[in-house]
Amino acid sequence: MDVVILTWNDGVMLAAAISSALVSVDAEIAVWVVDNGSDQIAEVGNDARVHLLRNDENRGVAAGRNQGIAAGSAPLVLLLDSDARLEPDCLARLVAALDDDDVALVAPVYVDQRPEESAGRAPSPWLKVLRALNLRDSYDGPPPDDRPVWDVDFAIGACQLFRRSVWSGVDGIDERYFYGPEDVDFCLRIREAGHRILQVRDARCVHPPRRRHKNLLTAAGLRHGYAVIRHLWRHRGFSKSVAMAGR
Repeated sequence: MDVVILTWNDGVMLAAAISSALVSVDAEIAVWVVDNGSDQIAEVGNDARVHLLRNDENRGVAAGRNQGIAAGSAPLVLLLDSDARLEPDCLARLVAALDDDDVALVAPVYVDQRPEESAGRAPSPWLKVLRALNLRDSYDGPPPDDRPVWDVDFAIGACQLFRRSVWSGVDGIDERYFYGPEDVDFCLRIREAGHRILQVRDARCVHPPRRRHKNLLTAAGLRHGYAVIRHLWRHRGFSKSVAMAGR
């Protein structure tokens, strides 16, 4: 399995993310750290399983992740945020959930967070507005019972395990998104291709909840707002297309 971690001036958080991947049980992994133009080159230790790819400038989340994925060759790929930490059995539980051929991507439930804070149904324009204004911190579609796994339209990119063949089949992560919502777009294109995405209750990962109070009146905020509008327009027919694919 290839574990891809994108970093930009993350310091000790990166070391914790790498370490959590290396101590995962029942998993043979290679870690690909993509340093996206940090002020100082990222420290990745001296474990032979860890490889560093260094960019002179920040290429954006989508391009950086594609770079790390392309560097490996394993049939399974895990995207892990640099501020996330896998619990030791998280990977094993995620891999087990990929047992069905029609399941393309699986994601965990984050420690001390409700499942619907990180996955659910495709966000509507109204929900996107509420989240941008910090009036909503969850998505629609929480599981109604105690099932171990359930279908979702998408899961955030902080921790996603997927088949390399599916990544290739949907032409990778769209690099026209610099930062957000490239992870949602990636999932929706997977669903539109007829595959399933699952959230796994007992696969656990530590990751801070979404950062609140984004300033939309900045260059970065405006760029993100444009990306969200483009995303919503691109997937305006999502429900219909998924239904036609046999959802």
